[in-house]
Formats: sequence, C-alpha cells, structure tokens
Amino acid sequence: MQNEKLERASFLVLFVGISILLFFVYAPFFSVMALAAVAAVLLHSPYQKLLKLFRNKSLAAVVTVGLLLIFIIVPLFFLGVQIFHEAQGLYLAMSGNVPHYVQVIQSVIERPIQRVFPNFVFNVQSYLGTTLSFISANLESLIYKTFSLFFETFLMLLALFFFLRDGDDMLASFARVNPLGKELSKEIIDTMYKTIGAVMKGTLVNALIRWAAISTAFYLFGIPNAILWGCLGGVVGAIPGLGTPFAFIPAIAYLYLGGNILAAAGLAAAGIAIIVLVDNMLTSYFFGKGLLVAPIFVLFSLFGGIVFFGPLGFILGPLVLSIFLSVVRAYR
Repeated sequence: MQNEKLERASFLVLFVGISILLFFVYAPFFSVMALAAVAAVLLHSPYQKLLKLFRNKSLAAVVTVGLLLIFIIVPLFFLGVQIFHEAQGLYLAMSGNVPHYVQVIQSVIERPIQRVFPNFVFNVQSYLGTTLSFISANLESLIYKTFSLFFETFLMLLALFFFLRDGDDMLASFARVNPLGKELSKEIIDTMYKTIGAVMKGTLVNALIRWAAISTAFYLFGIPNAILWGCLGGVVGAIPGLGTPFAFIPAIAYLYLGGNILAAAGLAAAGIAIIVLVDNMLTSYFFGKGLLVAPIFVLFSLFGGIVFFGPLGFILGPLVLSIFLSVVRAYR
C-alpha cells in the first residue's frame, strides 16, 4: 500500500513537471496554433466538401489551405501595406498644415458641444496625430519584420493542414483519454465547435465585411484615404448599436459641408444599408447558429483580449469566450 501511494505521488509529480515544461515549449507558438485552430473550425465545412470531391484527406487539406492563402491572407497583406502607406502619408501631411477635411470633421464635432460647453475644444490634429503615429509604428513593425511574419504564417498554415486532415482523429483521441468521460467530452467538443464558429464569424468575419463595405462606400463617394478611414470605421463599428453610425457621420458631414449634397445623401444611404445588412442581419445570422450571447459581452471580449494578448486578442478574446460558453452549455 505504501509503495502504491509513493508510485502515484511520483507519477503525479512527474506528470505536473512534464506538463509545465511542455507549456513553456509550446508557449511561443500559442498564438499560431490558436489561429490555426480557429481557421480549422471556420474552414471545416469547405474542407468536408472538398474531401467528398477529391476523396483524399491530404489533397483536400492542401487545397483548403491554398484557397485561404490566395483569397484571404495575400489580399489582407496587401491591404495592410496600403493602410500603412495611407496612415504614413496622412501623418506626414499633418506635420505641416492640417488637411481641409480634417478641419471640417473638427468643426462638426465642436459646434454642437460648444452650444452647451462654450470652452470645449476638440484638437483633432493632436488626437489623430497620436493615433496615426501609433498605427504607423505598429504596422511598420508588422510589415517589415518579414522573416518573422512569413515564418509564423507558414507555421500557421502547416498547423492548419494537420488540424484539417487529422482533426477528427485528434478530437476522438482526446475524448477517449479525457477524465470527463467520452459522452460529456463529445458533447463539449460539439458545442465548442458550433459556438466557436458562431462567435468567430459574428466577430471576425463581420469585422472584415464591415471594413470592406465601409472602405468601398468611402472610396466610391470620394472620401480621402478611404481604406484607412474604412479600417478605423470598421473598428468603431464593432461597438454594438452605435459604432457604424458614428463611423459615417463625420464622412457625411464632410461631403455635405463641402457642397457635395448628392454624394452625402448617397453615402448616408450606403451607411443605412451597411447598418441593416451587416450590423443587424449578418450578426443575427451568425450568432443564431451558435450559443446566443449579448453583443456587449463579445465587445468586452475583444477589448479584453487585445489588452491581455495584444493585437491577436481580437481573435483570441472571442475564442476564450466561445470555449467558456461551450463548457457552460455542456454543464447545463
């Protein structure tokens, strides 16, 4: 009996020690593996369709990864380069005279507030300069550290390939050895799959669609630096209920005060369409497929994720929320 207790205690110490060492081994690649896991969940349905077509797991996984690279990762990289150049150009322009449309935005914000608080001054040049310098510095480090960026992207795509090809076997093995039991483990995994898909599509895919729609509308109606302002508008638009209107109001005011009344009306109509289609219909569609959660909790998971994990917290924050909701639902 004494020997048996000693063996169990030794095994427990060994298991905990190896687990801690394993954590430190995988810690540098946690973000890469988390992104690959999220992508595997989002791309599981296209992968299954390709698997039926090719009848080969490896080939279907390679084609799925290739489509992600061609249609998502490469365009996002070039869009990031364009946003960097626009932010840098605007920052350099503001080092001298403030652009006219920035002065218009400042007056639009100041006038209504000064009726109540006469001494109110909104120094848009100072705020915008700080924001643009932050964007410029961070995008520069992201874009021009090419080796690190491409290496991590390669590792993410490699992990995605194995998650797609062998994901079902990995989950089955996890369910067999999990102390929670096979049935409960399977229920948690199934719920987690649905919830992660719903929450991630409701945040990540929604944000990309909102960004593309706002940037396109700004470009078509003549807003300067449309991609940059569309990106900022997409971020502001993540605030439930209020974000997207606030993204459009300064742009509409700029066109209206500049005498482009038809363009202002057209941009307002485009803004209403984006609010209806993206903020309401798409959000309801995505979240309706998983565990229902109030948008305000998703918003705080975004902000909290960014504070805790850095820029990738935009994805990892909602991911943690998804896993928590899956476990709660399975327990219930």
